[in-house]
Amino acid sequence: MKARSMLFTIFGDSVRYYGGEISTGSLIRLMGELGFSPGAVRVALARMARQGWVKARREGRRSFYALTERGRKRIEYGTHRVYSLRHGPWDGLWRILSYSFPEARRGERDRLRRELIWLGMGPLANGTWITPHNLIDYLKELVTAHGIQEYVILFTAKFTGPGGDKAVVQRCWNLERIARWHQAFIRTFKPRFLTLQRRFARGNPPPDNFCFVEKVRLVHEYRKSLFVDPWLPDDLLPKDWVGYEAAKLFFAYYQLLAPRARAFFEKVFEPPPGWTPPKAPVDPFQIEAATPQLAVASLGDMR
Repeated sequence: MKARSMLFTIFGDSVRYYGGEISTGSLIRLMGELGFSPGAVRVALARMARQGWVKARREGRRSFYALTERGRKRIEYGTHRVYSLRHGPWDGLWRILSYSFPEARRGERDRLRRELIWLGMGPLANGTWITPHNLIDYLKELVTAHGIQEYVILFTAKFTGPGGDKAVVQRCWNLERIARWHQAFIRTFKPRFLTLQRRFARGNPPPDNFCFVEKVRLVHEYRKSLFVDPWLPDDLLPKDWVGYEAAKLFFAYYQLLAPRARAFFEKVFEPPPGWTPPKAPVDPFQIEAATPQLAVASLGDMR
């Protein structure tokens, strides 16, 4: 695990729900539980700041870190997908992005391609990508923000055949490969979940810091699905789609760990002066379900 990637997980799963800003000392303590040295944490934070993901400020002798607007928007879209148990209905329309870059701008083309993969879009043909999700406004803003309008065109269309919409899915996404990812996630975390579930049932739960570490690792692993699974609508997936089982396992294990993990985080968390604590226990599943949104994120890679 890379320190930078793990810091993104902590910001996305914990810090953003507690005002979005945290002291350097708290991050060092939290990351220390995950096996990272203070030096590694400081180096990772400095790198993230140079890349425009986080920003630092000082209050007296203490320093605090928060996500930049770029980092916040990137996290928002990712967390909304991660904490969604079902993929939702579909309006029957495909959104299509096609691009043609001159070879001199192939770097921008490659960055755009990575972004489209992260968004869950599928390659219909060379330079043409599609999604069943209504990302047109998002894509317009993304294209405008990076000044590549002259190389990109966008469509909304209805598939008329031959074959059905699921044939489009088979052409653009490898469902077998995606299913294998979910199966591997289940094989890794289901035994751990059942073992801890029995410990809780016996009245012998693990310490709070253990629950925090396990929850962060759970979220960190599950969010890797953002680079694998396009979160296709229910109508385009098999009824027995294994991704549903993985999502239910993620939810159940998260909820088992959350109270003690949250207690440890709150004990370590040092907010900036004037911080107002949440009025109720933080549950990302409820928050993200109540506030669905898409926000334009700068091209980048948080793995």
